[in-house]
Amino acid sequence: MPSSISSDSMKILYISQARFPTEKAHGHQIAQVSAAMVRLGHSVTVIAPDVRGTVAKDPRTYYGLRESFDVIRLPTFDALRAWWIPGFLAFFFTMRSYTRSLQSFLAGHSADALYTRSPVLLPVLLRTRIPVILELHTLPRRTSVFVRRCGQCRCVVCLTKPMRDELVAWGVDAETVCTEGDGVDVRRFDHPPSASDARREWHLPADRRIAVYVGSLVTRGTIEKGVRELIGALALLKDQGVFGWIIGGPRDQVDRYRAIARQLGLSDEDVRFEGPVPNARVPSILAAADVCVYPAPALQHPFFLRDTSPLKVFEYLAAGKPTVSADLPPLRGVIDPSLVHFYPPGDASALAQAISEALEHPKSHEERRISLLKHISWDARMARILASSCSA
Repeated sequence: MPSSISSDSMKILYISQARFPTEKAHGHQIAQVSAAMVRLGHSVTVIAPDVRGTVAKDPRTYYGLRESFDVIRLPTFDALRAWWIPGFLAFFFTMRSYTRSLQSFLAGHSADALYTRSPVLLPVLLRTRIPVILELHTLPRRTSVFVRRCGQCRCVVCLTKPMRDELVAWGVDAETVCTEGDGVDVRRFDHPPSASDARREWHLPADRRIAVYVGSLVTRGTIEKGVRELIGALALLKDQGVFGWIIGGPRDQVDRYRAIARQLGLSDEDVRFEGPVPNARVPSILAAADVCVYPAPALQHPFFLRDTSPLKVFEYLAAGKPTVSADLPPLRGVIDPSLVHFYPPGDASALAQAISEALEHPKSHEERRISLLKHISWDARMARILASSCSA
């Protein structure tokens, strides 16, 4: 068993599997986790492969952070950029190069704890004998090797209760596993622009009620996240003057969803596909909204039944916006029904009705909203995780 984690100020290395910063959602989550640990008094350095990405800004600027932490990019052969290597082998060669650099780096650097959300890196991290905190955003294929490696971690963080229950059923010690969903930085929404100023900033119609979705259009490469159903709901709400504003990428999906909107009779005057935007601009986006939407398809997929954590719902609530959300198992017991208008996932008609209801009769329970936001703040979340790691 690795040595104990101190509850005092610690030197923590956050080990990322992917480039950082990145336009993908996991980059925002890594940034928020790291910034929260800095606010708690710890020294944090993000370690990432030095591979070419699309984000040139520094993490503090790109993610709209007030805190700074170091980022070290290790020399890595980027096989994804090597035309002569078949795509299915590119990840293997890139990770082999990165893990070699990572092993060399860790051999010459000390730390009080290693934090990662990448099970594939566990063999390298566990060999250091430095306490490892593993944060799981999905469960890999069940194997005795993976279960054993989880048992060697100081703490395993599951994003949802269904994920934790399954992991414990696999044989991982329940005392090692805690459940902590994604969090929210409520300070980002303390001083938003007025709705009229935000609409002018984004060149949005001033005389329409605006329904907003912020997030990836697909997850895990190809799994749709409910944007098709949202477009269907917007088509049903067209005569009610509801304008749809859909923010997110990847860009190659934007044209596909725009074509679906056209097939349903929606023009640029009815729905706008903004594409990906820097996360630092999310507060001004939400300031312009009349209602915010977290849709989902009717898929019996582990992402929706077990893995999803409603980071965007938390941000919608932090911005004080009427919120419509698909009723998914991982959200139950986390989001109070008095705060959100739930609807059955995959049902465009029910989604349209929920949006209309949220616009006309928004749910409001300020005391419960504030209580929830305090509990799920990034600082509170990370304080609980580090406390669990210290006591494990």
